[in-house]
Amino acid sequence: MAKRVVIAGGGLAGLTCAKYLVDQGFSVTLVEGLPYLGGRASTFRDKDGDWVEQGLHLFLGVYSELKTLLREVGSDPDAALFWMQEVRLQDPDGAQATFFINPLRSPVKTVVSIAGQNDYLGPLDKLSLLPLAAPGVLSLEHLRAQHDGETIVDWWERVSGDVTVLERFIRPFCRGIQFSEPEQFSAYNFLGWIHHIAHDLPHALLGGYRGAREELFFQPLANYLRDRGAAIRTGVKLREILYIPGRGGGAVDGFVLEDGERLQADVYVAAIPVWALVPLIPAPLRREPFFERLAALPVAPAISVQLWFDRDVVGGTQAFTLVAHSHACVYQDQSRNAYPYGEGSRLSVIVSPADDLLGDPDEVLVRRVCDSLGKVQPAIREAKVVKSVVLKHHKHLVRPLPGAMSQRPAQATPVPNLFLAGDWTQQPFFGSQEGAVRGGKACAQEVLRSLSERKD
Repeated sequence: MAKRVVIAGGGLAGLTCAKYLVDQGFSVTLVEGLPYLGGRASTFRDKDGDWVEQGLHLFLGVYSELKTLLREVGSDPDAALFWMQEVRLQDPDGAQATFFINPLRSPVKTVVSIAGQNDYLGPLDKLSLLPLAAPGVLSLEHLRAQHDGETIVDWWERVSGDVTVLERFIRPFCRGIQFSEPEQFSAYNFLGWIHHIAHDLPHALLGGYRGAREELFFQPLANYLRDRGAAIRTGVKLREILYIPGRGGGAVDGFVLEDGERLQADVYVAAIPVWALVPLIPAPLRREPFFERLAALPVAPAISVQLWFDRDVVGGTQAFTLVAHSHACVYQDQSRNAYPYGEGSRLSVIVSPADDLLGDPDEVLVRRVCDSLGKVQPAIREAKVVKSVVLKHHKHLVRPLPGAMSQRPAQATPVPNLFLAGDWTQQPFFGSQEGAVRGGKACAQEVLRSLSERKD
């Protein structure tokens, strides 16, 4: 008889875990609290029928496991994504640059773009970037051991100290990719991203989406699972984890849903965000060191602002743009590929750090974003905002404070039949879509390993 697995959480981690378990013949039931799949990477249609995303997501070419997953469920990454060979940087003081980022396929353009455009980063500023190349030859474990105890600001001051690079590149990068200031950002996490790119230069590209992730990612995954017998239920939240204490860690005896329904299985997987899991940890386990560390993980908020304009306000570019000295730190016009909109630009903007802005009314945030981006894109000042959507995520990912990345839990817990899946578990891609896929796959592997050991 097939082993039964219940997975709470229908984001990338939960869906990935489910995929690799159904491939091994498991009977899988997956429940998701939102009305749709995808979790923090989800997209959904609003009351107007427009696609809305939880936040702007970039797709790095080095996301190898996510690309493999898509291929395995019948969604061709090359059809789902378009690749950009440049990234744009802007400062409200008027300086800006567009750098090509594909040295292997476009070496001349890359070199020329980096050597020129000295109004954004001057020649000496660019030379000061050389220490960032060193992580490419070091192992991730070495980076963790040496640098997870310090911030990227601490490390940068030691190896360079160039203030212009800190404020025009490092700070907007930190704000955009993990919603935190560099003073709150582990050097291990920052240098780890550079490590991944340096180790896979042929795929050092930025990807955008040719549609909503609901259609490109999550429905193909759901169809794959259902075709293999998995049960998927959305709009159903986990309310309680039933636990029986005992020798060897005891056992989970059921997942209770918000309507009181009890789901029972041989194996239980919590693939919900860690901050949602912590209140559900059974009382007898809360003083266990493993679960205490979960409660201690720091969390960062995020705000997504999506704007529809009555005209093109960015000059037709689809590039990801980092903005220095601005809470509107990253934006992209998605009107030509992800969410076609013929009337003008459709911008997706990350507002970060969001800690002090969560209490602002939506209209205040929209005005703040338009005022900020109007300084780097003057056309915004004359354009009309046809529609706006603001999504406030009070808790959105594990904040990469020094030491936090090392404190992320393994996928196996002290309870033999309880496992964890998420980008917040131990895996090398931190808080990201690739991290969620790797966390989900690692969870499935731990389930298989654990059951194999019990047989032995």
